[in-house]
Amino acid sequence: MGSENVLDVMAERLGVSPEDTRSGVRRRVLRVMEYRGIVYVSFRKDFQGYREGSIFLYDPASKESLFIPGYPSIRRVALLSVAVPKWFIDRVVVEEKLDGYNVRVTVFSGRLLAITRGGLVCPYTSSRLDRVLGKTLRGFFEEYNPSDYFLAGEVIGLENPYTRYFYPEAPRFGYFVFDVFYRGSPMPVGERDKLLEEHGVPRVPVLGVFDKNDVEGIREAVLGLEAKGREGVVLKDPYYRVAPLKYTTSAANIGDLELGMRFFFEEGRSFLFSRILREIFKAYEEGLDEKALRDKAERLGYAILAPAVETVRAVSKGSSVYEEFQLEFADRGEMEEFIDYMDSLGVDLVVVKVFEREGRLVAVIRKMKDTWMTVRHILETGLSPLD
Repeated sequence: MGSENVLDVMAERLGVSPEDTRSGVRRRVLRVMEYRGIVYVSFRKDFQGYREGSIFLYDPASKESLFIPGYPSIRRVALLSVAVPKWFIDRVVVEEKLDGYNVRVTVFSGRLLAITRGGLVCPYTSSRLDRVLGKTLRGFFEEYNPSDYFLAGEVIGLENPYTRYFYPEAPRFGYFVFDVFYRGSPMPVGERDKLLEEHGVPRVPVLGVFDKNDVEGIREAVLGLEAKGREGVVLKDPYYRVAPLKYTTSAANIGDLELGMRFFFEEGRSFLFSRILREIFKAYEEGLDEKALRDKAERLGYAILAPAVETVRAVSKGSSVYEEFQLEFADRGEMEEFIDYMDSLGVDLVVVKVFEREGRLVAVIRKMKDTWMTVRHILETGLSPLD
């Protein structure tokens, strides 16, 4: 793959020593990968002042290279009434937070690339995005040089391998931009919207611009999303003078628990406390009376217990536990490329069924989960693996 060469080029380009880059690979801080002739370095953790999730792309044929920084983490709001007036300067742009996965997009060496939050080029997302929005996105980068600009947005829809929720505006697959970066920094919201609208690039919905003290107005926007079962909002300063904040609805918090607790030994623990914490402060801030609090507690408890019990029942009847989804590919080669990519990351996928739809290949795929093995052991021994 030319891993030695890419590390040398990256060291020179980023101003770090070749010894440090090789040490980073040995310590698994950096990971060298390949995608259709492009060799790249994924930053698994912060490295030499560069953010986790950053990526360095290199084309051995053309000697072209490109560095894209990792997407910054966004702090979460527990109490809107306290955080918003203290955090923001004057105005607050309220955008919808879509429930999908974060993807940075660029064009490099003639290829449209979809880069995940972890700094990996996802073969499936890259190919599917090129089919769905390739002409539009390539047109954007023909005018705005990828050396200076990249897009960051959310992939949503039911046909993806990561996070699947139904959205009427993108039932199968869609991409909505929430940031345009220029030389590593996000552009002001107004400038972003102007560029995206000129090129027909979809963006996340803007719900309004509020005075920072208009907490009730912001809360009403959140309640509107809550009523529709949507995820939440991102709160931004129009000029990025302060970093954005995010706030999620109860529908999203409790819905995440229902999904995560199906695989409670793998995802349950990471899902559990953070979402309970959000609901604690939401209930406090909303001033729920005893009945409303009891109703919310019942919903929360059911979301935690019911899917986990269903998993135990399934295992007791001899079933394994897996996550099932379907993906669209151009052909079998593209499907096998994606399977190999996930296998390289240690993800076990099983193709259950393949059929044609509208000239494309659609595969029903299962992502196997280890929870069933632990549950089976408990059912056989009666012993808990936890104190």
